[in-house]
Amino acid sequence: MQALTASFFGFRTSCSIVAIKQNRDLAECLKDGSCFIFKDWEKRCGIYKTGLIQSAVNDMWFANRNDEGVIHSKYFDPFPVETLALILTAIDCCIDEWITGVKEDIKFSSATYSPIYLVHLNSLQRFNECTSAYKLLGKISGDILDIARLHAGVDSLAAQATPIGFTDDIFDDAIQ
Repeated sequence: MQALTASFFGFRTSCSIVAIKQNRDLAECLKDGSCFIFKDWEKRCGIYKTGLIQSAVNDMWFANRNDEGVIHSKYFDPFPVETLALILTAIDCCIDEWITGVKEDIKFSSATYSPIYLVHLNSLQRFNECTSAYKLLGKISGDILDIARLHAGVDSLAAQATPIGFTDDIFDDAIQ
């Protein structure tokens, strides 16, 4: 998640004063109002549609056909809001590592990040309530899951299909 976050937002390791200041300013900007959750974090539009969420899901659980998200698909369909909150919390931690302008490892512990997780979870639940008429969170989660399955090389319709048997009359028709 650390490398994904650094690459996605453009944090860079450097001893240059200019680069350090850019990293610090970027981290502060992303943390301000948790604008990192937006697809366009500068304009603050596309809430919960940042490509970093999708990249995290793809890498963590849907890297290939044998990954956990495919093998244990029942736990990911529908995509759990708790998992989305956890991803946002991990991104939050990764941005915290750049807050001084120089990357510093920060332990992702429940003692430190549980309150942040609860804020993200509460925000997601409020978003779901406020947009319930449009079912936006369900659509966002569904899109995440569909793209993750495609990333893993699993057709989402094929993943849901169940094999059906044929009745004897179909075989009888084949004989005639």
